[in-house]
Amino acid sequence: MKEWIHLTSDEIDLLDRQLPVIIPLGLIEAHGPHLAVSVDTDTATYFARRAAMETGAILAPAVQYGFADEMAGYPGTLGVTALTYINVIIDICMALCSKGFMKVAFITGHGANKIPCELAFHKVWEQYPQFKGACWNWWSDCGIQGIHHADKGETEVALAVGTISYMDRVRDFPVEKPWYKIRSRQELAPESGGVNGNPSEADVNNGLAVVERAANALARKLKEAIEH
Repeated sequence: MKEWIHLTSDEIDLLDRQLPVIIPLGLIEAHGPHLAVSVDTDTATYFARRAAMETGAILAPAVQYGFADEMAGYPGTLGVTALTYINVIIDICMALCSKGFMKVAFITGHGANKIPCELAFHKVWEQYPQFKGACWNWWSDCGIQGIHHADKGETEVALAVGTISYMDRVRDFPVEKPWYKIRSRQELAPESGGVNGNPSEADVNNGLAVVERAANALARKLKEAIEH
């Protein structure tokens, strides 16, 4: 597998510029009392590695400090503002483009990373109009619906990819959201710890099945990127 961080500079210089570079996007974020704060990075890294192994695309290191949005108030969440995140993505894409890598696919485990990531592309296009960028989350962009924060579905996938988990500490907490966009989940439901659903119902076998569906969908997307 072509893993950027384990190659020498000379080896990287010999890589095929038609190959897309895959970059996992995570966030260090509260996911209730039962899951480690690594969930979003764990899932993004797992799916990016699977996609690289199955397609021959180039795997770059993960960006772990993502856009901390409505979960920023909970203990354990560490991230950056939207504007900082946009600039980080711009700089990464510009650096890759300057080296001839014009295809970049970000795979995110945190939904809020997607908007600032895609906004960054517009700045990259000003200098490199031939740049081809994409940002996919592993669930809805892969045809998987019904995933909510630290709920049954996300917990199942976290278990399947090996996130540190404590199911004896699990606590269910469905959150009733208002009609407007939430600035802070911690202010809305401080006692939830970031949970929105019933993680106590999680079944790792369901998670394994979802992981395969998502991995296959991402591999199809990357194969199309290689061909075009």
